[in-house]
Amino acid sequence: MRVEPNGSILAQIPNNTSLDVLIDGEWAKTTYQNKDGYVKTSFLSIPGLAEITKQDLKKIYDSLAATLKTIEEVLK
Repeated sequence: MRVEPNGSILAQIPNNTSLDVLIDGEWAKTTYQNKDGYVKTSFLSIPGLAEITKQDLKKIYDSLAATLKTIEEVLK
């Protein structure tokens, strides 16, 4: 973890540590051991993300599109 993006190293976070992050481009702001800092997003993984298939994404898209269409009709 770094003090700021591309800044000096503040702490080393062990692999498989669960963190809350706020992602902004290539960097994510986080808190570890009561210290605020930044982690490069390429070092992060999101459990279960690899299991999402194109078919799952299409179902999500279709559902969102139908909801948006309903909202547009209500607003007319």
